[in-house]
Amino acid sequence: MLLAFPAIVSAQHTGKVFVDANHNGRWDKGETLMKGISVSDGLNVVLTDEKGCFCLPGHEKERFIFITTPSGYKTENAYYHRIEEGQTSYDFGLLRYDAVKSDGSHKFIHISDTEIGEEQGQDEWTEGMREYAANEKVAFIIHTGDICYVGGLNNHIKVMNSSNMPETQVFYSVGNHDLVAGKYGEELFEKIYGPTFYSFEVGNVHYIVTPMPRGDHAPSYRLDDMFTWMANDLKHVGKDKAVYVFNHTIPGECRCPDFKYTLKNKETVDLLAHNLKAWLYGHWHVNHMYTHPDNGVGVICSSTPVYGGIDHASSAFRVMNIDGKGDFTSDFHYSYMDKHMVIASIQNHQAAITPEGTIPLVVNAYSTASPATKVRYSCTFDGKTLLAGKPMKQQSDFAWTAEMTLPQITEGHYVTVIAEAHYANGEIGKKTASFLYDKQNTSRIVAGGDWTNLLGNPEHIGIVKDTLRAPRLAWTKNVGSNIYMSAPVVSEGFVYVASIDDNETGKASLTKMEATTGNIVWKCSLKSSVRNSIAVESDLVFAQDVQGIVYAVKKSDGSIAWQKDLKIGVTPALNDGLIAKDGIVYAGTGYQLTAFKATTGEIIWQNKDWGRGEGCVATLALSQDNVIIGSRHWGGLFGNDAKTGEMLWGDWDSDLRFRAATPAVWGDVMYVTSANSLLMVENKTGRILMRKKLGEGVEVASTPLVTDDAIIFGTSTNGVVTLDKETLEEKWRFKTREAMILSAPYQGNHPATVEASPVICGDQVYIGASDGTLYAINAKTGRLQWRHHMGAPIFATVAVSGNGLFAVDFGGNVYGFVGNLKQ
Repeated sequence: MLLAFPAIVSAQHTGKVFVDANHNGRWDKGETLMKGISVSDGLNVVLTDEKGCFCLPGHEKERFIFITTPSGYKTENAYYHRIEEGQTSYDFGLLRYDAVKSDGSHKFIHISDTEIGEEQGQDEWTEGMREYAANEKVAFIIHTGDICYVGGLNNHIKVMNSSNMPETQVFYSVGNHDLVAGKYGEELFEKIYGPTFYSFEVGNVHYIVTPMPRGDHAPSYRLDDMFTWMANDLKHVGKDKAVYVFNHTIPGECRCPDFKYTLKNKETVDLLAHNLKAWLYGHWHVNHMYTHPDNGVGVICSSTPVYGGIDHASSAFRVMNIDGKGDFTSDFHYSYMDKHMVIASIQNHQAAITPEGTIPLVVNAYSTASPATKVRYSCTFDGKTLLAGKPMKQQSDFAWTAEMTLPQITEGHYVTVIAEAHYANGEIGKKTASFLYDKQNTSRIVAGGDWTNLLGNPEHIGIVKDTLRAPRLAWTKNVGSNIYMSAPVVSEGFVYVASIDDNETGKASLTKMEATTGNIVWKCSLKSSVRNSIAVESDLVFAQDVQGIVYAVKKSDGSIAWQKDLKIGVTPALNDGLIAKDGIVYAGTGYQLTAFKATTGEIIWQNKDWGRGEGCVATLALSQDNVIIGSRHWGGLFGNDAKTGEMLWGDWDSDLRFRAATPAVWGDVMYVTSANSLLMVENKTGRILMRKKLGEGVEVASTPLVTDDAIIFGTSTNGVVTLDKETLEEKWRFKTREAMILSAPYQGNHPATVEASPVICGDQVYIGASDGTLYAINAKTGRLQWRHHMGAPIFATVAVSGNGLFAVDFGGNVYGFVGNLKQ
């Protein structure tokens, strides 16, 4: 028996479902009529009979007749018809298309929160996705809301629909900013995109699209409407089918945190009983996967492909790979790149040479439209081919590596390496680089003092008195997965780095490497991504992952000494960085901000006074006067007593609302950038002592470098800027190239983004940029002194120890540079 609203029943609706073989939009004699297709009026759901016909009773709130598009078929934006006065018959033509394998496996693309305002300027991000969908036979693209506002709703359908993406089909759902002024919130959405809840099938999966329960204007639907229809829809789904639900927000906001919803009539819609595999959403502008601990259901958020997410998530679209049983794996594909390729290990006519005389090769290769399937290299000398078509090993979605051995005859001469990247769509990219093969010039890194936290210390000063000049690559290694904002730390001659695995495939790790050679000593697998700062203290290395697990790992052997679950919940992820000093590690944020005894994991105190906001990429800071400075994104800045955990102050000033950059603590004050301002804040009171409005946005993680006469920091769109410390007037700026991957929130239009923090060595400022280049800039003049192009974005800050400089790129490559020290 169908669940129904107590309502006055309207006229019946009839029609048929058929295969539209000639694509004319109407049934012609001889065209196949489809049996067993679900058809709905938004409440009732029936199946077509042997003649492809259906009859629906209608209901009080009816607006559309729509079908559950079956696997192997698509429509061109025509899976629904608006109910028109005087019309009682509605036919649906299906088009065959080939995007499902024989076992039911397939792919789909998930995006959200594109928030466009107009049609113009959207080709750049849609082009790569459109080409990828065609190349990889993507079954469908789903946009889970915030299209957004009136302008976005009117224009998004023009740039992304099932007609202009003919190799796939496109579906939309309602976000909070898609509920706009009208007779009811979803009126404009319905006018352009159709019903707010509906279903379709691909392979062995039943997909359910549902709307955001609340928004800028009140919708006419209620959660009970949605789940009552869903119960009726699921009655026609076989037990062998997997189920996926799409919404703009998390299950808890739909009053089903455990995937069970109780209707007003006390009946329960139990999605777990229908083989629910995943709930996919947007809204938070983050890329995050959470596996429900009680039932294994994936709760998966995808950010925008247009620009950086609120938590600085990479501009990307998520590809879900669904197998024949309906289980999934996930991959990210970053927007805006067309056969990008760099030989990262050969720059400035130099290459690293191992003690054994081999040359480590690193190629970063990426293309949005099609993944690289193989990379090969060849080598020439004096017009002759020495090596031809040698394979390289894939380490991450960017990086490919190999070890090259050259004959003795090449010593003291220039050698050319030619790398070729082969992409799945048949395209080939090629790059060449030459270097002088000089086995005698093998200066080695000699590590000096420890660099235990972001920028060397928990105050985040980032100053090395000695000048490090003319660095050359001493070694490079790859850790097997991407590295985001987690800066290297150095202790007792070893380098430690942490990696991410946003697809939850078990690749996230903490790795120990020899500072001199880069040789990997051990690798400790972690549950999930470490997206931000790690620290060293008391013979332990500390990291916290996005799920809120804090790890204490033994420096000696890489085993986990202890770990603690901060219980942060479903979302947002814990993107913040931790710090450690004097036997204490400070981890977490908000109500989960916790001080632990470093050696035992015993809790010393936990913050009780302020909570988390949006996903935040700032690292905690510790002042010499024992104040822990924490951040709440879209909130403010907070100071807690480092000994007791008591909140000393909270500053909600509008110029401190956007929290990305970690404060740099100088004596009894700190310098911090936020939104479009630079501020000096008193540690003990939170009182703002100085405020400088800037000419550009600084919604980046770049911590200000404060010297005797200057303040230097990265920006969202204009590279690196330096102000005079006394007058606060601009001294110089250094414009980097445009970002390869966009990370700064809402910053599009080819921004020159710098998320990394500057480090000064004597008169040289070292800073990596999102353009994939590590720069050395003269601190006084802003002139370029040196650069090394990695070819993958650099989101993390460098570390310095002795004559060694250590950097990482997004491809998971770790670089050890040796320089000439000048005291």
